[in-house]
Amino acid sequence: MLRRVLVAQCGVTALVALALWFVSPDLLRSALVGAGISVVGNGYAAWRVFVGSRKEVDSVEVFSLYRAEFGKLVIIGVLCGCAFVAIDGLNFAAFLGGLVSGTLASVVAAATHTVELPKQ
Repeated sequence: MLRRVLVAQCGVTALVALALWFVSPDLLRSALVGAGISVVGNGYAAWRVFVGSRKEVDSVEVFSLYRAEFGKLVIIGVLCGCAFVAIDGLNFAAFLGGLVSGTLASVVAAATHTVELPKQ
């Protein structure tokens, strides 16, 4: 599942980069920074949720989901702040477009994942 989420994000990032390269190459850097931040944040959350033992109690599993989501939001917030402080000339719209497209790709990849339930 972790691989599925990251492959979806990288695929969408590549499509956004290709489209911006043809349409407006000066916005490409901003979109790639936003998409990269999205990949890092969602990669952390997917790793935290999907690379663990499956012997956890339901309440502990829900806690790990909340912990992963909170960690993702902190990572994305800190990296966004650092990007705007450290990189001059970031275009906000392109940055936000890359960030949102990467995040939506990971949500869609996780939501469309099917799991076979054990037969009882």
